[in-house]
Amino acid sequence: MTDTASLPFQLTSESLAGWLKSLSSLAPAVAANQLNLALKELARTNADAAPLLPLLINLSPLTLHLANSLANLARAEAQGKAYKIAKLAVQLLRHLSLALCRTVESNHLTAESQPIAIFHALQLIGYCQRISALFYEPPSATLWKKTALLYQIASKQDWLQREIVAKFADLRQPNSIEGVVKRNLLFAICAPNRYPAVEIEQLFKLAAIAQPLLETSMQPSRNPDFCWELKDGEPYPAKRGHWHTSRGTVAIRSHRLGHALRLGEISSELPQAALNKLTQHLCGYDQLFATVDLKPPILPAQFFPGLSSVQAYLSSQDKLSKIMRLSGQTANRSAMRDMSLVPLEHEKNFYKPSTGHVSNFSNQPGFTVTLLRNHSKQFVVAESADAAFNTGDIGMLSREQQAPRLMLVRRQVAFENTSLIALEPVLGELSIYDFSIGDGNTLQAVLVNAESGTEVFLPKGKYSLESKISLAHGPSLQLKSCLEFNEYYARFRVTLDS
Repeated sequence: MTDTASLPFQLTSESLAGWLKSLSSLAPAVAANQLNLALKELARTNADAAPLLPLLINLSPLTLHLANSLANLARAEAQGKAYKIAKLAVQLLRHLSLALCRTVESNHLTAESQPIAIFHALQLIGYCQRISALFYEPPSATLWKKTALLYQIASKQDWLQREIVAKFADLRQPNSIEGVVKRNLLFAICAPNRYPAVEIEQLFKLAAIAQPLLETSMQPSRNPDFCWELKDGEPYPAKRGHWHTSRGTVAIRSHRLGHALRLGEISSELPQAALNKLTQHLCGYDQLFATVDLKPPILPAQFFPGLSSVQAYLSSQDKLSKIMRLSGQTANRSAMRDMSLVPLEHEKNFYKPSTGHVSNFSNQPGFTVTLLRNHSKQFVVAESADAAFNTGDIGMLSREQQAPRLMLVRRQVAFENTSLIALEPVLGELSIYDFSIGDGNTLQAVLVNAESGTEVFLPKGKYSLESKISLAHGPSLQLKSCLEFNEYYARFRVTLDS
């Protein structure tokens, strides 16, 4: 808690106007730092919410302007310095949105001003998510928790669809709490961290335009495309076919929106390749599944889900390699290289056994799958009667006389007694290292050395960009960008220090 004595202005419009005028004479970086310190105090002040709310709203245009200016400046800087600048941009929006959330949670606002506070808080949270994605930060659990709280308050009070006239142009669209929530949800389910920065900008603009076509429901629903648990996490794809949402979860349907994008009914400046990737994702990979050829006989395979299965296989290979070196034998590196790619349908040797070998997964729970022919160069399609693994998970795909391959489960479609699964291979040579965390425990990092750079899969946890992870008997990793973050793993692009 803090009182207003530590603020550089009094909680009056005149005092705030005078302080803002003094900031205008400063360099943008200096002004941003001073504004950030003030917003940080406002985010934890115990001042009366009623007079505070209009001041926070009046701080919104300058905060948004400086955050955008810093984000643009960061793009022109070297990566280390760029992160510090981008972090300040994120903090500006984060602190102001949290200050607005605090006014709502105080229960001291009137019924007329409370939806206005919710609206502005959600608008700024969305812009904070945009800049975070531009610099590939992990999602903020705190901001998603606040979003869920504000959404539930607005829903209970029947404020979701109330039109709110924003004072400033940047915050006028969408013009309802429901519209802003849908924009933020849509931007999140587009998985922006998987796109280049210039396309992330277009995704945010598209989310603002296309959000009316996103269908959401708080009622228990069958077979949604995405789910949003009203807790502290972002929305995620429905984990399996025949998935049912429960109370406390928002069901999200994106097929209608995806089809509208595919048909060109919604304009977008995204490149065609990015648009195809997005519509495939929003439409549940329907075009991928439509290309499946069920006629030729296909050999069965085993899928071993979970980061623990991946770690178990790589650990066993690492031990085997050490034994071979100690015994004077040459380790078979080709077996590791074979893991870099599952042969896809367009490759001639799809059914030709490799020189690899089958790992011993006897202690890992696996599921029988059948690999199906399809026309994609990016995905493998499998059929399974078990379907007990989850969309978003990672795992190993193992075939007879072939080294297992690393896969990401992108989507599942259920039929009566079977499911089709879209699997995305992770390309690159794999290795595994132990690393220690603060409590003295040891975790394992899976490194992927690919042509596009080095990536790491880590157990879910709290990670920050530019931080270092010291690997046991290996290099140090510096986390440069978060590509994916879910309940199963955290995926980062990294640089290596010897």
